[in-house]
Amino acid sequence: CNPCAAKKACNPCNPCAAKKACNPCNPCAAKKACNPCNPCAAKNPCNPCAAAPDVELSAAEMGALYDCLKPKMQKAYNSNGHWAARKWGGWKRFSKTGYRSDTHGGRFVQNYANKIGAKAYGRYDKTKKMPVGSTLAKPSFTVGGNGQATMGPLFIMEKMTKGWNKATSDWRYAMIMPGGNLFGITKGKNSGGLKFCATCHSGAEDNDFMFFLPDEYRK
Repeated sequence: CNPCAAKKACNPCNPCAAKKACNPCNPCAAKKACNPCNPCAAKNPCNPCAAAPDVELSAAEMGALYDCLKPKMQKAYNSNGHWAARKWGGWKRFSKTGYRSDTHGGRFVQNYANKIGAKAYGRYDKTKKMPVGSTLAKPSFTVGGNGQATMGPLFIMEKMTKGWNKATSDWRYAMIMPGGNLFGITKGKNSGGLKFCATCHSGAEDNDFMFFLPDEYRK
């Protein structure tokens, strides 16, 4: 399932495809071999599920597909017991529609923020520090060549109190699998499995370890 696998070499959506070797946006380019956000990195917990077919959907089609899938996502993630897994569906959504994120395994994602963090998050690149209690959630999914959508993990970032964990700028990361199982959580179960998330996000130090969705997908 690795998007850099030999069988995907001709896939135009493969970020490691030969034709994209010199693409500065290619996270697997030679110059970015040490890039912590490289979705092909061995330590990326999303890497084993990274392959995604090249699917073209209109904004309307993507919206309808997500509206159908969201209730199933809420029910599945909720079985885990993480408080944000129960609440994210009622938070403010900042993405117009699902968009592909290479660093989240090539899946389509949506961006949500809770009430505490929504105002600051909505300032995007102007935001330098998020208030304690801010929580961001990214439900993810893939779309098959037949248009069938499949749930992916729920990615969560929760801003803890100052000094909680300097290495992560006090963010607690969590990843909930589609079946509801907790893959890992910072300073908790399988914390080491989420080091990739923290290392990648540390590249956005100027914006409190946050990467924002592309302009064209912002509401």
